[in-house]
Amino acid sequence: MISLTEMTRRTVPFAAACFLALSATTISADSHNHHTPLSTYQHPNIYNNYLQPVVTAIDYHTRMLYLINYENDKLITVDPTSIAGWPGNIPLQHTVVLPEGNKIFVTSDNTHDHPAYIIALRVDSLDWETGTVGLTLEAALPADNPGTPAELPFVEAVNNVQAVPGWLLAQSTQIHGPTLLPYSDFLYFTEFTSDRVRVVNHKTNEFASVDPISIPGYTEQTHGINFNKSGTIGLGTGYFFDNSVIDVYKSNRETGELQVLGQIMLGDEKRHAAFTHFVYWLDERYALTASMQFDKTSLTPDTTKQIIPPSVWLLDTLEGTATKIIRHTNHPNGQGIFRSASDLAVVNGKLYIAEEDTIDSTFADDGYVSIFDLSDRYKPRFIKRMKPGHELPTGYAVAHTLSPTPDNRYLMLASWASGYIVKIDTTTDTVIKVFGPNDGLVKPHGIFAAGGSR
Repeated sequence: MISLTEMTRRTVPFAAACFLALSATTISADSHNHHTPLSTYQHPNIYNNYLQPVVTAIDYHTRMLYLINYENDKLITVDPTSIAGWPGNIPLQHTVVLPEGNKIFVTSDNTHDHPAYIIALRVDSLDWETGTVGLTLEAALPADNPGTPAELPFVEAVNNVQAVPGWLLAQSTQIHGPTLLPYSDFLYFTEFTSDRVRVVNHKTNEFASVDPISIPGYTEQTHGINFNKSGTIGLGTGYFFDNSVIDVYKSNRETGELQVLGQIMLGDEKRHAAFTHFVYWLDERYALTASMQFDKTSLTPDTTKQIIPPSVWLLDTLEGTATKIIRHTNHPNGQGIFRSASDLAVVNGKLYIAEEDTIDSTFADDGYVSIFDLSDRYKPRFIKRMKPGHELPTGYAVAHTLSPTPDNRYLMLASWASGYIVKIDTTTDTVIKVFGPNDGLVKPHGIFAAGGSR
C-alpha cells in the first residue's frame, strides 16, 4: 500500500490530458426509405448477433452457473463440470456475457490444485422454454500457478466501529472486477488480491500482449477499471482498507495498454473516505463512486484525523477532484448512506446505491437499496430506501451488486450472502421478480447483464 503522502503528491489536476470527449455525429435518414427497427427481443437461438436479454452469475456455494432472461423471468442453471474440458470443481468468482449472448467468461479463484482461471464459453444454443443451453469451452486461461498466495497488506481492527472481517483476507488469488473496454476487443479483470490487471482479447480468447499490467502505487487492490463510454479514460477503485484514491488511466483501444494520468483522492490527508468497490460514469468527464469504510484501522496513517464513513462522491476527471455529494446517516430512515456503499447505478435520472452490511462490527444483518433523485448531481435528493421485509424479501441481506439492463428498464440486484437475485422495475422502484432459495440459489455472485460494460 502506498502512503497518503504519496497519494497526495499524485492527486493533482490532470487538465485536458485526462479529458478526451467524443465528437457528435449526425446521421440523416432518407425519408423515402423506411427501415425495420433492429429487434432487442429474445429469439429462439443466439446466432443472430442481436442484443440478448441475458444476465449471468455464478454461485459461490454450489459452483453453478446461472443464466437469467430478464424479459420473461426464465432461469437456467448449469453445472459447469458437465462441460467438456472444464478444469474441475473449482471455486467460481465472476461472469461476463457479451452483448450478443454468444460468449460467457467465468473466473475462478486459485487453489492448491488449480490456478486461477479465466474461462471462455461459447454459447451454441439457448432455449428458454425448455431451459436448455449448449455450451462449449473455448479456452481456460491460467492466470497464475496453483497455490499462489494473496498479496494483501496486513491489517487489523483498532476499535469496535471498523471490523476487519475474515472474508476480506483472502488466502490466494481472486479475479474480480470484469469490464469491457468500449470500441475494442479487450476485456479487463483485476486481481484485488495483488497488483495485477489482466487483459484478455475476447475475440481470440488469449491474453493481450500487454498482460499483465502492474503499476506500482496504482494497480494494488483494484476491483475493476471502469471506462467511460468512448473507452478513452478508465477509473480504478481502491478496494481495501484505507485506500482513499481513484486511479485514473488513459486507455489504448488498439493494444489494451493503460497509461497513468494520476489519482483522485476522496477527501484530503486529514479527512478522507476509503474502500471503493465500483465507479459509475455519468458522461465523458464526470463519474460517481461510493465508499465502504467506517473508521480507522491499523493501516490508517497518523496524519489522518478521521475516516469519512460511507458516502458518495462526484469525480471530475478534468480537474482531478472529488466532491462528497451524499453523506453518511446512522439510521435506516435517514437521508444518506446507512450501510457500506458497495455498488451504484444511475437509471432514468435516479441514483441507486446497493448498501451491504459486511465490514462493520456485525455481518449480514440486513441490506438496502437507497434511491436518490439526481436532477442536480451536486445535490441529490433522497427518495427512499428499499428495505428487507418491505420492498426486498424478508431476510434479505448484503445488497452487493447492481446490474442495469441496457434498456434502463430494470436493475438486477444480487446478494451472495442471503441467496437472492431480484429484479427492480425502475419506473415504479418496486421488486417485480425474485430469484432465491426456492429456485436453488445459495450464494449468487458476479452478476452481469448483456449489453453492459460491466
